[in-house]
Amino acid sequence: MSTSVNSARLDVLLDDYARLLGSDPGSAIVDQIFPVVDVPTLTGKFINVSGGFASQSPGNRLIMVDGQTEPMTIDVAMSQIDGWNVEQCALGTKVTKRTQQALLRNGIDTRVVHTAILVREYAVYRERLAEAIAFSTAVFTGRTEALTGPDQWSDDASDPVSDGQDAADSIEDATGEEPNTCVVGQAVHRKLRQHPAVLEYSSRTLNTVGLIKDAQIAEALDVDNYVVGKMRSNTAVEGQTATVAKIWGKFALFCKLRTSPQAMTPQSCLQRWRLRGSRDGEVQTWDHPGGYVEQIDMVRDDQLSAPTVALGYLYSTVVA
Repeated sequence: MSTSVNSARLDVLLDDYARLLGSDPGSAIVDQIFPVVDVPTLTGKFINVSGGFASQSPGNRLIMVDGQTEPMTIDVAMSQIDGWNVEQCALGTKVTKRTQQALLRNGIDTRVVHTAILVREYAVYRERLAEAIAFSTAVFTGRTEALTGPDQWSDDASDPVSDGQDAADSIEDATGEEPNTCVVGQAVHRKLRQHPAVLEYSSRTLNTVGLIKDAQIAEALDVDNYVVGKMRSNTAVEGQTATVAKIWGKFALFCKLRTSPQAMTPQSCLQRWRLRGSRDGEVQTWDHPGGYVEQIDMVRDDQLSAPTVALGYLYSTVVA
């Protein structure tokens, strides 16, 4: 008797159902803060351009005079540096066919139930990975600051508006770009909504009263987008009493986010590299040896990364 394993195949019904549910729950922010760029290969190198601002002084001489054989030139050195590395990311669940057949008689489709759970759990894993990159002091080495004591935004004496300007200055000095996004955890968000400096700015510029809106916080911090990580997850070992905790910690990341027109020259602090032609969260199924158990997998071919950390500045221990 053959016990060969069937190859994984797209399950159109379950894939369509997963997309109706939405690839990520409403509280997930990973796709908001990691703009996607499709890449033609699994691996590739970025091109680093250095010396692009070096030219013979004065650096504003664009007019060519009579007899000049060529325009003023700038010195540009190009090299290849670390790049993208797209991997297959998958999570699966097993369905016993006998149980499936028995429950179908009662109108319960365990394949659909398992798929719904899989969609949720896959989103949790992606959100954890996103947080581990976006809120990592190791990733942003040299571009991070830990707030302490009266500088923490939980202290009314602190000044998050000024801290936002300091972060912007750091990014502009390093890249010439202005940050357009601030990403915070929910604990930070709740303090910002009632912080005197933010409330004072909002009342002075927008003449508003009551609970402050996210758009008003963005105005105070001088960014276009203000994103709050709210997702929670169970951190307990399977089978033990659930311990629900926030995924996004007490951090605030000021950054420039956008879709890079070319993968080899990233222009965003955070980026998601996706293999060209692949489907986000494709649902595949295959049978285990013997044919009694079916596995349902959710698969992506992508990578979350921070290719240009100079376009970001990270505050840690933002609130007590």
